[in-house]
Amino acid sequence: MRRGITRVALNGFALLLGLILIQTLATPAFAEVNINVNIGPPPPVVVHERPTMLYLAEPGMFVAVGVPYDIYFLSGRYYYYHGDNWFWASGYGGPWVVVQRKSLPPGLQKYKVVQLRDFREREYRVYKVQGPNFKGQHFSGDPGKGKHDNDDNQGNNNSQGNQGDKGNKGNGRGRGRG
Repeated sequence: MRRGITRVALNGFALLLGLILIQTLATPAFAEVNINVNIGPPPPVVVHERPTMLYLAEPGMFVAVGVPYDIYFLSGRYYYYHGDNWFWASGYGGPWVVVQRKSLPPGLQKYKVVQLRDFREREYRVYKVQGPNFKGQHFSGDPGKGKHDNDDNQGNNNSQGNQGDKGNKGNGRGRGRG
């Protein structure tokens, strides 16, 4: 009789376990995945003097030369490419704000960074050969609001607001911020 009670108890336990298992499997499971990627600001752009910004005719924008950064200027803003991410700022010294690729100006969306670097190197070679007689459009970059330019001892208050239209070292009508 004891065996019978044990067997009934085990069968009852197995039945109860089976019902719990069926109930668990029959209940829909909801899964949710959240991914939050915080790119954060890039490392600071450190230059010892205002970078020269040369106009690249084919993509239709200015690019910083003589600095180890991918910095472009168009539509009144500086754009910085770093670590597969784009950033923008009012001056080449930042502070930089992340930009989604789809929000970039058309000139930056159209070309890959490798192509932009090729355009830059081609124009920079001409600039280095011609030196002070360079005929292309160019200007001295603006560090941005609140940034001090200690190495610009020439009294040259040249910013993107007075870029040259005719390659006159920034002495013409500009396309930058007013």
